[in-house]
Amino acid sequence: MEWDIIIVGGGPAGLSAARYSSELGLKTLLFEAYSDIKAWKPCGEGVSKETFKTAGIEPKPGIVTNELNMRVYAPSGKYVEIPLHGFAINKDLFLQEMGKEALKAGAEFRIGERVESVVKENGKVVGVKTSRGEVVKAKVVIGADGYNSVVAKTAGLDNSTELIPVYQYKMVGVEMDSYTTGHIYVGSMAPGGYAWIFPKDEEIANVGIGVRPGAPKAYLDKFIKERPELFKDAKIMGAGGAAVPIGGMAKEYIADGVILLGDAAGMVIPFTGAGIHSSIAAGKIASKVIKEAIERGDTSVKALSVFVKGYESWIKRINDSLKAMRVFERLGDADLNLLAEVLDYEDVVNLANGMNLGKVAMKLMKHPILATKVAKALL
Repeated sequence: MEWDIIIVGGGPAGLSAARYSSELGLKTLLFEAYSDIKAWKPCGEGVSKETFKTAGIEPKPGIVTNELNMRVYAPSGKYVEIPLHGFAINKDLFLQEMGKEALKAGAEFRIGERVESVVKENGKVVGVKTSRGEVVKAKVVIGADGYNSVVAKTAGLDNSTELIPVYQYKMVGVEMDSYTTGHIYVGSMAPGGYAWIFPKDEEIANVGIGVRPGAPKAYLDKFIKERPELFKDAKIMGAGGAAVPIGGMAKEYIADGVILLGDAAGMVIPFTGAGIHSSIAAGKIASKVIKEAIERGDTSVKALSVFVKGYESWIKRINDSLKAMRVFERLGDADLNLLAEVLDYEDVVNLANGMNLGKVAMKLMKHPILATKVAKALL
């Protein structure tokens, strides 16, 4: 049997593609190497309401553990309050809900089965080879298998990008003045990244850090030790580390018969490291592009590259967020303290998400120090 689409990886991008391609009538098979559909890497587990809309699932209790606003703290302790009205989620249940919808739409899953390589004929990807030696054919293969993508490597796609190592504890007993407000901390305590505290409910919080360069666990332990007012009675109930691609879109992510999505293609907002929404959107857009390509009988790199146009707004956000990140990684604590005095919550949201950089830059042009250090570089 030849499938229309084979998807490698059961994360947000892969599950989105599985659901939306099946709804479009495509015969869809998803391989997940791990033993279950769940969040296998650390994640702050904060998403926007728009993420649920793009995923086509309801923000049910259980999946949503908390409504969440945000504070961004400068090194001085001054913070900008951001009324995001987003959600803290149980990512395991979120992904499982996505998986359920994909199965209901007609997709088939092979859980706990690893793909070892793509299969090529005359230079074109025509399927995959599994760890059991089975060759499974498809008109298009989607590599949604993370930054260390087997699909990318064996298809000959250069998806290399800059990574930031992150480490996170799941903690009980963190003393916060509001369990509906997440905290983000920037400055020299998290060089090249930031630290976060995202309360999942009244008792449990995700506490993590990303740094470049350095060992994130050591920085996280120091961050916690220096804040006894928050952590004196807190206990660790889980821990984990991972690498997050923050260097922007991969150099190569489309070839004849194959397309990379999600972390495999660098579809992450660099400044924040957020990739759930951007990956789900990619899966949805790719499904439509692939259906049209199959209907025309042309799954070449040229035909599949129509995806770039459909994903254009996200690509711009990723590129602009990378631009903002490059500016901010050169700033010291004193500069960040100045910014906290000048920026409002809309400015912070725009910078973090790669939106309206020109508007933020024009505001900063009025500041004698920030005009040179920040504003001109954003334009």
